Amino acid sequence: MTDVNGNGNGTTDGDADPQMEAVQRDIEQTRERLADTVDQLQAKLDVKARATAGAQDAKERALAKVLDANGQPRPAALAFGGAVVAGLLAVVVVKMWRRRH
Repeated sequence: MTDVNGNGNGTTDGDADPQMEAVQRDIEQTRERLADTVDQLQAKLDVKARATAGAQDAKERALAKVLDANGQPRPAALAFGGAVVAGLLAVVVVKMWRRRH
């Protein structure tokens, strides 16, 4: 017969309890959704963390291409690296040869 504040509202406790519980459940669900939304917005606004995560993903993808399942360099990666070094060495030798002649 009285509400939470002690005021008489003409309803019995049996009528108010289910309604009050439903409202409280609705408020709690709304709070949870709001908290999730705030967390998602914070994650989007954290540029440093996103950049770090992106760099880590790129590093992992690059290592996956270069290393095999045992962590050993793939033969194709070694061949490519050797070709790059040989190409750079050839450029240096040609430039040095042209300077002397």
